[in-house]
Amino acid sequence: MARVNIMLPDDLLLRIDQVAEQEGLNRSKLIRLAFMAYCEQREAAYNHQRRQADIEHGMALQDSLRSEVPGWDTLKVLREERAAR
Repeated sequence: MARVNIMLPDDLLLRIDQVAEQEGLNRSKLIRLAFMAYCEQREAAYNHQRRQADIEHGMALQDSLRSEVPGWDTLKVLREERAAR
């Protein structure tokens, strides 16, 4: 495992130490877990935004198709399909 050095404000380091002690972890493990959680949240947020964009694109496509296709009576089509059986 690689070793890295980072500079943190004293108050942040104190908070890290407090949480690490409460959780029964050392600093390194706490920071690793926190970063992994951050990455998961970031990925989930990206996926959510992507899904929203896909939905909006699909809705826009439906709207454009709806304006190009003449209106039709869905009940009439269903009745005709049933009658044809």
